[in-house]
Amino acid sequence: MEKVNDFRQQLISIIIPTFNRAHLLGETLDSVLAQTYTNWECLVTDDGSTDTTVNIIAAYAKKDSRIKLLKRPDTKLKGANACRNMGLDAAQGDYVVFFDSDDLMTKNHLEVKVKGMNAFNCDYVITKTQFFNHTNEGINTYYKFDEFPITPFNYVTQKINWLTYDICLKAKLAKAISFNENLQSGQEYNYFSKLVHIATEGNFIDEVVTLRRHHEHSIRGQLKDRHSLNVSLFKTYFYTYIDLKLISDKEILFYLMCNCIKLIYDLKGIPIKKRGVFTMEVFKTYSFKGVYFIGMLVGLKIFNKGYGFRQKLLKA
Repeated sequence: MEKVNDFRQQLISIIIPTFNRAHLLGETLDSVLAQTYTNWECLVTDDGSTDTTVNIIAAYAKKDSRIKLLKRPDTKLKGANACRNMGLDAAQGDYVVFFDSDDLMTKNHLEVKVKGMNAFNCDYVITKTQFFNHTNEGINTYYKFDEFPITPFNYVTQKINWLTYDICLKAKLAKAISFNENLQSGQEYNYFSKLVHIATEGNFIDEVVTLRRHHEHSIRGQLKDRHSLNVSLFKTYFYTYIDLKLISDKEILFYLMCNCIKLIYDLKGIPIKKRGVFTMEVFKTYSFKGVYFIGMLVGLKIFNKGYGFRQKLLKA
């Protein structure tokens, strides 16, 4: 692989979606401005904020031309995914870094990443994140790169994991993938599942360069009841299955479909409007054994049972 440019001549595009973060965004942008690596552009895409978020971005952009304000048009779906895709379209950098509008970069965040890209001469590097206002017990289970290599199977099955802002990747690679705008949760899993199918030349840097802010009212946190969480998980697995079905192997597709089947059983039905589309994919995956799925659905609807069919399907 060829290096893009000499160190410090390489432009990093920082992509930040935001919505109603007027009370926090300034801290995030200040942490960007404090970077020891200074050759960057920061593309902040507003998702239709109703507070003073746009004014804050505009004020920072006026002071420093490296900060740029983008606005999601009404013609695009609302959500962070559409905003990130807009940022990818507008990015001019050699590398791309994703960030959130309520978290903080350590001063060496970009320097650690760009030095790693040059030292390893790879497609992407992955760093670490820690909460600055919450326990890190959960996050500390993510980075198991000493146990498992970066492969499509290991990421999709979550033997390895990382957060959106942990990664720095070549812009050409980042632009070859898009965030699925139909997902409101689990979008990172979907995006990185696609990434590892087209590039596994990544390296882990065991250094914390992102300070994450914990919110009780995050999207995942808002999915308080088990039903809502299961619906969200189903959509994540199914849309990822759809996005991967032409580029992945049978083992991974079976893993995703099995998770969908388990969630449908718990939910007592298919939680999307296009039920026929999902059913067709079941038969594509399981062939004639897809009849077990029909048996499971009928059993759930009529008798509130169907475990036997579920087990036969999962073992098919």
